Amino acid sequence: MKYRRIVINEPHASIEGLYDEYLGFWDIDEEFFNDVVLKWTDWHTDYLFHGNRIDGVRTVRFSYSRFIVDAERLWDDPLEREGQGILYTRFGRYVRNIPDENRSNLLGLWHQHQAKLRKNLCPDALLLDCHSFPSELSDVDICIGYNEDWSKPHRDVIECAVNLFEDHGYKVGVNEPYSNSETPDCPFQYQSMMLEVNKKAYMDEHSLRIRHDHKYKKNVRDLMLHLLSELSENNSF
Repeated sequence: MKYRRIVINEPHASIEGLYDEYLGFWDIDEEFFNDVVLKWTDWHTDYLFHGNRIDGVRTVRFSYSRFIVDAERLWDDPLEREGQGILYTRFGRYVRNIPDENRSNLLGLWHQHQAKLRKNLCPDALLLDCHSFPSELSDVDICIGYNEDWSKPHRDVIECAVNLFEDHGYKVGVNEPYSNSETPDCPFQYQSMMLEVNKKAYMDEHSLRIRHDHKYKKNVRDLMLHLLSELSENNSF
């Protein structure tokens, strides 16, 4: 299946805002930065997934850290009970005290990101929800996720993604270790698929440097560009 448009969602690639006096509100120390921010930021996913070389592909990148606003959490997200809804107030042993007068501005950043996604989506589009995850979570290299609802991609789209990565030596999990995919409210139908990459497949988790493990036939960035060209109606480079 070919899509009229592919919209790439990059919600967790930034670390901006952590030290902003009107946005941050974390007590940042060395352990918080090393054990939380460095571990759970989707480093270099904007590099891996950026599709600006292909017509018909648009990228929506959230400008702030997920520890400022998690731009893809649901409104009234179940994780709110754990302090990890749209506005994180707890993460492990760390607590974030957000003044009431700042909450509206922070929530406005979530609304802005959702609005950008809606603006770029169109009928018969595919939203690609792009992330990475720490290697300690799973030995899966590539996780492909989707919702079991109206937004689920066609079987041939899922198989295309699975086969592309498996054929180049990557271990692929379907809805494993993560499941589901972002689906902002729109007055039309589109499809949504999540792509999560194990950080060990493209970077050194200690130095944060991008690297290519030669046990794979092609690197993730090249395969992602190939996947975009396969799925886009406008597939010229």
